[in-house]
Amino acid sequence: MKRYTFYIFIFLITICSCADKPTQEYPKIVYMEDSIPLLGSPDTAILAQFIQGDVDKTYLYNNLVSMSLILEPPAIYHCFILEKVGTDKQIYYLKIDDALKYNWIPPYDSLSYDLSLDMLKTERAGTTTINRSTGKEIHYKPDTAMQWSSKFEQLPSMRKNSEEYNKIVDQCDDAQQLADYCNHSLFFQNNSFISSDDKNELLKRLISQTQAHFAEYFFDFDRPSFDIYPIIEGQFYCAVLYSTYKVEDFSNFKNEILEEGAKRLEWLSNEEYPQEHSDNYGYRIYSRYLLNMNTENLNNILNNIDEIENLYNQSSMMFCTSRPHLDFRLFFFNIKYDENNKITIEKNYYNKEYITTTRIRGYYWIY
Repeated sequence: MKRYTFYIFIFLITICSCADKPTQEYPKIVYMEDSIPLLGSPDTAILAQFIQGDVDKTYLYNNLVSMSLILEPPAIYHCFILEKVGTDKQIYYLKIDDALKYNWIPPYDSLSYDLSLDMLKTERAGTTTINRSTGKEIHYKPDTAMQWSSKFEQLPSMRKNSEEYNKIVDQCDDAQQLADYCNHSLFFQNNSFISSDDKNELLKRLISQTQAHFAEYFFDFDRPSFDIYPIIEGQFYCAVLYSTYKVEDFSNFKNEILEEGAKRLEWLSNEEYPQEHSDNYGYRIYSRYLLNMNTENLNNILNNIDEIENLYNQSSMMFCTSRPHLDFRLFFFNIKYDENNKITIEKNYYNKEYITTTRIRGYYWIY
């Protein structure tokens, strides 16, 4: 906290009028040697960190809008959206934290024990490998693999049957926050020189990132870089694919992505996994725990494919997030405008009950 003290004193807090909203007053902050209105209420430490430029990633969406991201473990995303439209400037702050709610697990006696496990203690325990950098042998303890409890395999059904989980998910408000940004945005509220196509493209990118991509990830700064990299890059790291994309063709999504994914999962479970676990000496990169959970998730999707297709046809946008290994996450959004062109965004995270690999990160091995 001490390193932020100086920046607390450089805040220039005044009350001023925004150029495009003469009746609305917002406080201003000094940022990049300019006095800029700030919408939203970040806490002092986070605001100082942003002003200092100590951010984890800056996304340049176009020549008018950028977003700076500050990560706060275990799953909070502080987003500062800077807009420069004509002669006007403003910063809008979003605190994206629905991942904390989606990842909630109903408590049970052995939950702390289960969450203390990872692939090294279970499915790689007792094996010996060669360090590719040094050539030295590494033996993974314990010699006898630890076992997770049966309830650890029942998280989706436990969530589905939990009234508490439904109440927690009902509190998710990241989509409403994004809509509020749009309704106060210099970019989205401009009707003179910014086209509707440009607005739709930026909205698609913001929904993809803040509402789908950021809903997925727990992280830990003490873990290797791959724990953070997929969050800020969102595409590809080493041999594992991370992606979030808007579904444009449902038939292609169903027949080529989901059904091919099911075949791939079956091959991994029945062919690749037994082969890599056939001896005590080698690299084990696939987890039976994740293969089983991701298979259950994909079977649930395929068994309800008609309902999902109806949601696709009835929704404004559908997004899919893909994670290791063949873990598909489905999101549906309804976007509406009222007579004053104010936007509302309704979000449906379809298979949220199956989310496991964000809070439980230690079961996929990246090499």
